[in-house]
Amino acid sequence: MSSLKLTVRESIRYRGRLGHYSWLAHRISGLGILFYLIIHVWDTANATFNPEMYQWTVDFFKHPLFGFGEIMLMAALLYHAFNGLRIALLDFKPEWWEHQQTSALITWIVFFATFLPIGIYMFVGLVGHCTGEPPAWGTSCWSIPPLP
Repeated sequence: MSSLKLTVRESIRYRGRLGHYSWLAHRISGLGILFYLIIHVWDTANATFNPEMYQWTVDFFKHPLFGFGEIMLMAALLYHAFNGLRIALLDFKPEWWEHQQTSALITWIVFFATFLPIGIYMFVGLVGHCTGEPPAWGTSCWSIPPLP
């Protein structure tokens, strides 16, 4: 665990430029996507092996905190895809690595230009979900369904 703390601390302290922060964001977004996939496989397996638990997780995942998580997942997917494409292009043309800083900046600009409208749309849908009729098990959208 101490090596993990050291890695995180030194990654933050490191005074690298945009390339370092792109690398760090690529790693974090990849871990976020992996975490989502693990939860998704577990949840989908429950549909076959434990249908009551599956229904509970479907209701539980309608909680607004998971709505924020979906927005963050969309950000992770978009950034990871755009940065992965940038890395693949630079790997195919090694002479382009001299433009690595510019390509990283373009990746961030394309990411924000794509994510901001999508994120706003998803956030409006999340707010709309919370202003609608409360779920059958609670009095507000913030209530948690009881375990089966």
